[in-house]
Amino acid sequence: MSSDQQGDQKPLMQPFSVLEPQDKKEQTYNSSKYEGKCVDPRLMTFCITNFVINVGISQIAPFYPGLAADKAGLTYSQIGLVFSINPLGSILFSFVIGSFIQVWGRKKCLMIALVVQSSVQILFGCLNFMTDNKNLFFSMSLISRFFQGMSRSVYSTVTFAYVPIFWPGEFQKKLAIMETMTALGLLFGPMIGSVLNYAFGYSIPFFVIAIFFLCAEIPTYSQLPPDSTMKSFEKKKKLPIGKAFTSIKVIVTIMNVMSITAGYTYFNPFFVNHMQSFGISENIAAFILTIPAIFYIGMVNLIPKIGKYVKKTFMMSLALVICFSGNMIEAPFWGEGNTLASVIIGLILVGVSQSFSMIPSIPQISEFLGPVVTDPQFKNNLTDMASALFIMSMGCGSLVGPLLGGSVYDGFGGNVNLTGSPPQEMVDQEREAFRRAMICLGLWQLIAAVLFFFFGDGYKGWSDCCRTCSTGQPSALDKEQQLTQPLNDDTSDDVMSDNDTLSSEASVGNDSDLLQGPPKKTITIRKEAL
Repeated sequence: MSSDQQGDQKPLMQPFSVLEPQDKKEQTYNSSKYEGKCVDPRLMTFCITNFVINVGISQIAPFYPGLAADKAGLTYSQIGLVFSINPLGSILFSFVIGSFIQVWGRKKCLMIALVVQSSVQILFGCLNFMTDNKNLFFSMSLISRFFQGMSRSVYSTVTFAYVPIFWPGEFQKKLAIMETMTALGLLFGPMIGSVLNYAFGYSIPFFVIAIFFLCAEIPTYSQLPPDSTMKSFEKKKKLPIGKAFTSIKVIVTIMNVMSITAGYTYFNPFFVNHMQSFGISENIAAFILTIPAIFYIGMVNLIPKIGKYVKKTFMMSLALVICFSGNMIEAPFWGEGNTLASVIIGLILVGVSQSFSMIPSIPQISEFLGPVVTDPQFKNNLTDMASALFIMSMGCGSLVGPLLGGSVYDGFGGNVNLTGSPPQEMVDQEREAFRRAMICLGLWQLIAAVLFFFFGDGYKGWSDCCRTCSTGQPSALDKEQQLTQPLNDDTSDDVMSDNDTLSSEASVGNDSDLLQGPPKKTITIRKEAL
């Protein structure tokens, strides 16, 4: 029903639409049909697909290295490159993904990403037929993993950008659910891949996931609105992603996410070897390596509740402190006393630190982008830029972490064979190499923590937290900011809240006509308001 037909009965909030000035007709996306449902099909589609994407990434860990080394003749350096090129694809494509979203639209980008994911899974599943040709095997491994990372970057960026649009009053809760599915996919991927590989052979795990991605096209097409009902600026305009790097606040926030991600991936190349110094087998070591993911899942749903009382900058600054402490305990930095207990305690802290950094990252980056991206035509999609930068940051941590960790570990003499019953001298040599390598990681994180504290408004978060602790209750300003203040208000107190409408330039609009009052069933986007 048009506004002329409604007359004086026109409701305060209308569905997502773009009002054409020529005839004043509106194309609408009505989100009210999802209200009251126990399970939102849009969220279910995002979560399940995100889970399977991450299963597809991590499932190769148990059985691909054996095929590559024993049958194709790859060296372990080449195998490591195959693992690392996946986040490299995410990083490189994150620089241009914002432009693709603007040219093609969010929905089309998601559907293309699913087709690419299915294709690379099929290609990776056919590698066991290429083992006679080492060069072909290696090149196809690199190509499939690169495009897998690239398409994962697209899917993650777009779905994260949808969250504040579909659920403006529950941004943190929905993001926490999606992050939980990410962690679950990475956690259970090796287990699922091992079971399918053991029962049906090498190719089946990849073919099953490829079929799932093709089937996921159906709910993606049917549940998501047409891009024409949600765009609010010219389709051919490209987001100025490069402007993000003119802000020191954005840069140090990216360094924060990158350092936290590297805190988990840094020791992946040599963790099993270190566990063997305690007489622990590879299977048990693989289980111990999942401890950070387990505690990440346990903490991630508590973060929105904690965010009601403290600033996002405080949580992200605290994350680096916790991660630094965990890695120093793993080392341990004091020299003697390298035990299995210290490693487990350190891994627990690393997992907890990830939750404190990952959940606030996108809204915090969006807020820092506000003063940088001043062109009004780009204000509506700052979350697209923030999501792309977030994925890029995680990709950098996933890429640099294991490459740097393996190199430093080898440089300190950790490349020793500890299988069987190694002499104590070799065990001591490996443990000292592990300790020094982890201290190097700690220094990296300490530098990132100092930079974020002084240049990323971390000191404001700590100051506010100390004031709250001393008075016993949050300030009146904090309570107001939780409910009404936009995310990218440079002068506002950046407190997260489940009730935050995200009614700002950092999410859906930059005018009071776009979002009025608390979240309703539908939202109007008017072209003349932009």
